[in-house]
Amino acid sequence: MNRRQFLFGMSLGLSALSVSRLSHAGLGFWPDDGWHNPCLSGRPQTLQSHPLMQAIWSGIDATQMWDSHMHLVGTGDSSSGIWFNPNMDSYWHPLLKAQKHFYMNGLCADPKRVDDSALERMVHLHTEMPAGYKSMLFAFDWYRDTNGKPLKEHAIFHIPNSYAANVANTYPQHFEWVASIHPYRPDAIDALEQAKAQGARAIKWLPSGMGINPASKKCDAFYKKAAQLNIPIISHAGYERAVQGGDQSYGNPLKMRRALDAGVRVVLAHCASDGEDEDLDNGRKTVKSFDLFARLMDTPQYAANLLGEVSAITLINHAWVIPHLLARKDWHARLVNGSDYPLPAVYPLINLTQLQRMGLLSAGQLPFLQALKSRNALLFDFAVKRLLRFDGHAFANSVFETRRYFDISLKA
Repeated sequence: MNRRQFLFGMSLGLSALSVSRLSHAGLGFWPDDGWHNPCLSGRPQTLQSHPLMQAIWSGIDATQMWDSHMHLVGTGDSSSGIWFNPNMDSYWHPLLKAQKHFYMNGLCADPKRVDDSALERMVHLHTEMPAGYKSMLFAFDWYRDTNGKPLKEHAIFHIPNSYAANVANTYPQHFEWVASIHPYRPDAIDALEQAKAQGARAIKWLPSGMGINPASKKCDAFYKKAAQLNIPIISHAGYERAVQGGDQSYGNPLKMRRALDAGVRVVLAHCASDGEDEDLDNGRKTVKSFDLFARLMDTPQYAANLLGEVSAITLINHAWVIPHLLARKDWHARLVNGSDYPLPAVYPLINLTQLQRMGLLSAGQLPFLQALKSRNALLFDFAVKRLLRFDGHAFANSVFETRRYFDISLKA
């Protein structure tokens, strides 16, 4: 690997994208907005009164907007209980070190007080959103073995349920929280009941990064209780690039059938828009993960319980899926928006020029979006998705008014 390739790969370390993959996609080397988030604050009046600002909010009820995918990130330098793998500070693990660097820059974190400053930035971003807008904060369980024992050596980071709940309780005007519970844990059912009682709106899984096979019978008791409690599982689907390690086959969308067949409400993150998986229905040939997601979405018996989530679809390795999602108007009532924050704040991961060249944005919209990107990643992510167009198709307002899908979880 030459120096240019190495630097490029490092710059995109958070998504763990290879240079060859980007070259195959036909993308340019230099990010259109640069490498570094300037972490500006506030919105000039010219931006606030911009016609496009009025356009993106037209017809949207902000009190019904819950960002369904927001990560809490830190280093554990406070009383948060957060843990991250020390390899992320090691030059012997350059990809992990690059990932941490871009996370910290996206979070606008002060290296002397990472946990607190990252949270302060998140709170500030929400104060600039309309009243009623909220985000659902993700906890993140350990990578565990088949007996439910934590294996730190295989984990990248850990965000305790208690921390996510505490932040949401401290800032109830801005946040809800999502518990993360590994189904193999000996106390999984008790933890699930406790999380529901404490106001968790959903359960977060990253199958490869946590060591969860969603198709395993070891999940059955957890599925039964989740269905009884009417609490949804938000599970990553498709290839996972941000959290290294684990068995990538666990992200196969078809493996979530076991949960759906048990009556669990399932939200498949990113609509499985990256990677390939074995088609378990047809001779195990390899197909796009998105095609398997589409098969589930088009299965009539899953219409009531299965949702797709559109976080990260504007990232350079996911953007190909946007025209397909825009065209599937019949899915829009079952799509929910999420930002996957802090990813929209990581500058190299979203290329507005790429989206323009795909015919999804106009050149005249880019300066407005670039200004938002430097100041408020949440508003930027929302604005990009609101302005996306392909063959006259746009996302329905309902894609962004997601509260109704998660409010019900506390009414069971």
